[in-house]
Amino acid sequence: MDGPAQLDPMAYLADADAEMARCQAAHWYADGIDARLRPMPIVLSYEAVRDVLADRRLSPRSFVDEMRANGLSERTAHQFTPLFRRHGDDHRRFRALLSVAFTPRSVERLRPVAAEVAARLADAVADRGGRCEIVADIAGPLPPEVFAVLFGLPVEDRDRLAGWASRVAPAFLPVLAPEQVADIEAVAAELRAYGDALIAARRTEPADDLVTRLLEAEVEGERLDDTEVVALISGFVFAGAETTRRQLTALVLELADHPELWERMAAEPALVAAVVEEGLRHRPIVPGLTRRAEEVYDRADLHLDAGTGLMVSFVAANHDPDQYPDPHRFDPDRAGAATHVTFGWGPHFCVGAGLARMELQEALAALVARFGPPAVEGAGPVTGLQAPDSLDVRFPVRRRSGG
Repeated sequence: MDGPAQLDPMAYLADADAEMARCQAAHWYADGIDARLRPMPIVLSYEAVRDVLADRRLSPRSFVDEMRANGLSERTAHQFTPLFRRHGDDHRRFRALLSVAFTPRSVERLRPVAAEVAARLADAVADRGGRCEIVADIAGPLPPEVFAVLFGLPVEDRDRLAGWASRVAPAFLPVLAPEQVADIEAVAAELRAYGDALIAARRTEPADDLVTRLLEAEVEGERLDDTEVVALISGFVFAGAETTRRQLTALVLELADHPELWERMAAEPALVAAVVEEGLRHRPIVPGLTRRAEEVYDRADLHLDAGTGLMVSFVAANHDPDQYPDPHRFDPDRAGAATHVTFGWGPHFCVGAGLARMELQEALAALVARFGPPAVEGAGPVTGLQAPDSLDVRFPVRRRSGG
């Protein structure tokens, strides 16, 4: 294999998939640039992306660096990166506090909650004749309502949580406008006030929920302070709502092009899980992530000095023809689709991946049971994660509420 290709920004803007494929065919990484036009290697091959994400010489502390460079305060950057800003043993200890809430058994206990919410939302669309804006009516409300049950938040706060998640999302963009910085700082303050009030309530009246467990937990013999608990609530308001909302929107958009597959799911409900996995592989709503070298990093012909960074492309890795034959074909019968890297890999693998998968499965199952294949009537802009901000859909109604 020859040396790395130089990623052509204009070709990327014209056809991102084709340009990434060209670079991927040349080498396992490409010489690219970051949002500030600084040189940055982009890791492309499936094998290399997994290696990089598993390498403890690299950390996601780059998120804090990028937020600070965009003008966010250190307090706010730390508030929205409760796990990303930690590395090594520190990260392992804090992740262990959360992992118990996201075990397969814990997630399955929440499945009836997700199923009930999805059914209620889908029934409301059916009662209106099948026309809906998928984000506002299905994809937006579902994740924060399930998240509220998990964390012990008032379910009636669902829409407020969803609104906060949407406003937090730009914090993870590579470049921010001043008005975005101001709004993110404002929502950070709102979340701190909300978290402080919730903590005070749980200290007075503990409950069987994650917030109470976090308040009672110890790390090396010490309790978490309120700032850390608020950061965990804030971080998961975004991670537990916005990403799943966007991924469900992307999945419905993809399935609008595959009506025959929609009908297969109606006839074979067990196929839903495979469709979700192929959707995650085929249309990851997070195209990639950066990593910072915590020490000198060498892999093959790539060298990074400590403090410098790279990017890994989830899109390229999930479409690597060496891992997935005919990678641009949407195929739920594909062997090994669940090995995708959409949730990351290694020590920073998404702690809530199981919950997100379950929510996507229940949402899709509720839609397929009630409706025929969706027809897209209009899509809004893509302003953050890689799915439209809105999606107008018309569903043929198979059965209405109670049918």
